[in-house]
Amino acid sequence: MKYITEIIKYFTFITTGIVILFVAILLIQGGDSISLKTLIGMPCLGLVTAVVTVFLYPAEARTRREFWLKLLLHYFVLCVVISVFGMVFGWIGLSFKGILLMMVCTAAVYAFTYAVAYLSSKNDADELNQALKKRKSK
Repeated sequence: MKYITEIIKYFTFITTGIVILFVAILLIQGGDSISLKTLIGMPCLGLVTAVVTVFLYPAEARTRREFWLKLLLHYFVLCVVISVFGMVFGWIGLSFKGILLMMVCTAAVYAFTYAVAYLSSKNDADELNQALKKRKSK
C-alpha cells in the first residue's frame, strides 16, 4: 500500500510539472493548442516516471556519495524514459539539440517535483510536531 500511495503522490507532482512545462513551451513557441496525442502522453509519462521515482529515488542513501550516485542514476533513467516517450509522442527529435532540450526539461520537472515533495513533507512533519506538542502538554 505504501508504494501505491507514493506512486499517486509522485504522479500528481510530476504530471503537474509536465503540464506546466508544456504550457511554458507553448507560450514560448507561440502555440495555442495541445494535441490529443500529447494530452494522452502527459499522464502516461507522469505515471511511468512516478513508478521509476518510487523505486529509484535515493531517499534512503546512507552516505552523501551514495545519495549523489543514486540521484544521478535516477536522473539518467528518467532521461532515458522521457527520451523514449518524447520520440514516441513526437515531442523531441533524435538530435543533439532535441536530447539536450529534453535533459533541461527533465531537470526542470525534477526540480519542481523535488521542491513540491520537500514542501509537502515539511508541512506533514510540522503538523505531526504540533500534534505531538499538544498531546505532550495535556
